[in-house]
Amino acid sequence: MRLFTLCALVMVLTACSGKPAGENGTDKGGGRKKGPPPVTVTVAPAAERPLAQTVRAYAEIEARDTPQVAAEVGGRVLSVEVQAGQSVRAGQVLARLDAATLSDTRVAAEAEVARLVALLADQTAKTRRDEALRAQGFVSEAAVATSRAQQAALEKQLAAAQATAASRRRDTARATVVAPVSGVIETREVQPGDVVSTGRVLFRLQGAGARRARIAVGGSAADRLAPGMTVVLGEDGAQVRTRLEEVRATLDTASRARIAYASLPAGFALAGTTLPAEVRLAERTGLAIPALAVVERPAGRVVYLARGERVEERKVSTGLESDGYVEILAGLKAGERVVVDGAGFLSPSSRIRLAAPPGGKPGRKGASAPQEARA
Repeated sequence: MRLFTLCALVMVLTACSGKPAGENGTDKGGGRKKGPPPVTVTVAPAAERPLAQTVRAYAEIEARDTPQVAAEVGGRVLSVEVQAGQSVRAGQVLARLDAATLSDTRVAAEAEVARLVALLADQTAKTRRDEALRAQGFVSEAAVATSRAQQAALEKQLAAAQATAASRRRDTARATVVAPVSGVIETREVQPGDVVSTGRVLFRLQGAGARRARIAVGGSAADRLAPGMTVVLGEDGAQVRTRLEEVRATLDTASRARIAYASLPAGFALAGTTLPAEVRLAERTGLAIPALAVVERPAGRVVYLARGERVEERKVSTGLESDGYVEILAGLKAGERVVVDGAGFLSPSSRIRLAAPPGGKPGRKGASAPQEARA
């Protein structure tokens, strides 16, 4: 009877409590209640590596030689022999101007030369006769001096006429417009029938020689550009590394960007091509960790160091960011291992579990040798 009464009392007390077994700080087996599950993470060591601060822009490839072909004589355009976009070689005929008037002036100049040559020949002979007669006493010294002066004057007139004739011949030849260098006709600015004056631009060429990259950089980075900085041009798999050779002192009036030029190896890209460019404003070697390991917290930028199955939160000072890595200026030492994947989910009280390596088994809680993140 006493045993029955005791069992009934236990059942009444259990019903009155309203809590099933295991909800009073213990599990059903009588053990301690479990906390949040561990966060699966990867870790990586802080290590020295090359770092660079970069600015991205676009580069226009242009020829170093971009001559403008202008008319060296005036006249009517008889024919145009090339079109825009056409490749030409040095000395190739581009256009022909009417040379009729030029030919007339050339003929007149050459006729004047012939006349003066004849006059000078006669005067030279006369001077010699006067000198011979003077030696015999038949003419005065004044007569000889006059002959010599007339001969000298004719010699000067002939020299001037010969120079004029040579100029007229050159003008006649200049009526045929030729390419000064090999390259590509960028623009054609003349049509048959046009009357052009001396100095008018007829064609613009892109020389076939060396190329250079024209890079426009805006914002605060523009003031940091300097000759000698490394530039990487092109897409992945077709890149070239070069250096800035010139930085313009003033901003471009249209884009308000600073213009810089970088040299290019021969044959890398055609003139007129646009390529992505990466200018390295600063380069150095420093202690770095993956950027994913750095987390923003109210106290500032922090990292979490793996300490067995627990973590240690530590504030860090950062510098350059390059290729997915962040430079650590203070707060870490080389070789210290920080959480990478999963760092954003951690707090100082978090537990961690290392992610399984490729093809391997999950890491054990509290493993003493954390797994290094793969780059």
